[in-house]
Amino acid sequence: MIQFGCGQCGAKLRVPETHAGKKAHCPRCKGALRVPQATTFPTGESRTGKTEKTAPQNPPAPPLPPSEASASEPPATSEENAPRSPFQVLLYPLSVSGVIHILIFSLLPPLWAMATTFRFWESPGIGPLFCLVLGTLYFIHYAAACLSDSAAGGTRAADVNSASTPLSIDALVSTGQTILPVVALVWGPTFGYYLARERIDWILLTWLALAAFTFPMIILAVNDFDSARAASPLLVVPSIASVFFPYCGLVGCLLTLGAFIGLLLYLSVGPAGIWLLRLPAFYLFLLGVHILGRFYRRHEERLNWGV
Repeated sequence: MIQFGCGQCGAKLRVPETHAGKKAHCPRCKGALRVPQATTFPTGESRTGKTEKTAPQNPPAPPLPPSEASASEPPATSEENAPRSPFQVLLYPLSVSGVIHILIFSLLPPLWAMATTFRFWESPGIGPLFCLVLGTLYFIHYAAACLSDSAAGGTRAADVNSASTPLSIDALVSTGQTILPVVALVWGPTFGYYLARERIDWILLTWLALAAFTFPMIILAVNDFDSARAASPLLVVPSIASVFFPYCGLVGCLLTLGAFIGLLLYLSVGPAGIWLLRLPAFYLFLLGVHILGRFYRRHEERLNWGV
């Protein structure tokens, strides 16, 4: 493996030696760079008396000009230290940025609930609709930023206004154009079938199970390749097969978190209307995003998405 640093954000990266000299993009800041050539390893004497090779660090890779950046670049892999215990994973949302965003996102559930009614769409003015669209796009953008940050080794919720993750309207729209079509593709047929048939049968349950099982891997692939085309079954199915048993554990964990999140959100906007329940709901959401990102970091070599 070639070890080097990103010349833009300083993240420690590693890629297979077969990518030496090729263009790549940093998984943290998404900046284009060129993988340095493999360094000739000096030999040294190990404690066992055998001669072994030691891998020196390569200098940071210089960033590429925008004209040379390519969408098909092999992604590099961050080498930052992983959390040492499950307790540290649970603390992921507890950064200044994470807490602020949990408070911001707690304002969204009433808008989402109102958007399911005809009264919302019949109301005059575009103020509520503007808040709904902007808030939802920002929510998706921040979730994608946290997913990329966790996959690169981040241990606390990302700061979207940093140099590595700049915030702009273009960034919100770009993320929405990538993620929302995939969400609609996976879950849209399920809701459409239910609205058309107005009943729950084995077809609906089968599609729900399939969507729930494949959705985490689809989101990982789409976020990593930064393209909705990564939702292709030709990529998703072999990827799931390569990490099948750990992936089943991941899906079970995310479904459990999703059930708690759904219950908390229902209680926060339902008849009870307990506003404070939205805070742990979005805390668990960021925790689930972090777990998904850590899964990719742990199994990225087996997924082999770098080529």
